[in-house]
Amino acid sequence: MLRNCIVTLLLIVSAGLYAQSTQLYSYGQQDPQFTQYMFNPSSFNPAVAGEMDAWVSTLNVRNQWVNLPGAPISQIFTSHIPIYKISSGAGLVVMNDIAGQQRNTGLTAMYAFHKRFRTSTLSMGVSGGFVQQQLNGGKLITPTGNYEGIVDHNDPNLPVTTKTELLPDAAAGLYFFGKNLKIGASATHLLLPLQASKETAETDVQYNPNAYVYVGYDIDVTDRLIITPSVLYKTDLKASIVDINTIFTFNQNILAGASFRGYANSRYDAAALIAGFNVTDNWRISYSYDITLSELNSVSAGSHEVVLRYSIPVARPRAGKMINNPRYLYH
Repeated sequence: MLRNCIVTLLLIVSAGLYAQSTQLYSYGQQDPQFTQYMFNPSSFNPAVAGEMDAWVSTLNVRNQWVNLPGAPISQIFTSHIPIYKISSGAGLVVMNDIAGQQRNTGLTAMYAFHKRFRTSTLSMGVSGGFVQQQLNGGKLITPTGNYEGIVDHNDPNLPVTTKTELLPDAAAGLYFFGKNLKIGASATHLLLPLQASKETAETDVQYNPNAYVYVGYDIDVTDRLIITPSVLYKTDLKASIVDINTIFTFNQNILAGASFRGYANSRYDAAALIAGFNVTDNWRISYSYDITLSELNSVSAGSHEVVLRYSIPVARPRAGKMINNPRYLYH
């Protein structure tokens, strides 16, 4: 979730994984960063499943810190649908995240129960699945290693081949939504930290849970213009970051907006511009460009992100009305 250049480049790319103990510990799994989080909140909160009266599938593709070697490249796909008969929603999340020589791939299924009120809904959701972590040890480089013809890190704790671990994963969340207001809180990777088998692997894989708090509100300015400010607070219990976003929607079709992201310790990370439109009644595409505000701006050409959404309306069942129709037969 929190993309720190020193951690990414030194810890993963240039062998900052250099361990001082007899075991190698990797803390590389952090949730991917997405600027357009408001278009795909089910990616970090399973309680969002079934929120809309539609089967909604969304793909986020992000290329972060362009021109910086080893920078993260992330994709996340979600698909969820309401199940009206049991006041619920269900779906799945597929994630792929590459940072340096480490790849994290995840697949989880999500379920949400909806408690409906007159004009709003409270949703409680959970998800479960697995995360596969892969580290290409053959491409790591250490200051004291030998790489002439062979790969020798000169460190018994670093692998020289590709190492893979498959770990169970789970998340939970709450989501309250009405006509205009949306509020959510969730936590991912609740089964962690977990350790890989010491008998069968050279590494112990551990990663931190991540917590999210999301608030958004639709302001109906006119019949044609809606302004939606939103805030997303994220923390891995070690560092925190806040996204502040405003989207303008015209005629329920064209959207434009801006976003700002910074760390809780007053360090700036990025500002972003967002634009999108409905290609058809079912398809919508949006694009954002992040302007790097941190020290990385001297080596990075910013970040690109594309979001593609496909939705199919799912009509609510009509409430049946019982009519007594007695028949009297006279002979």
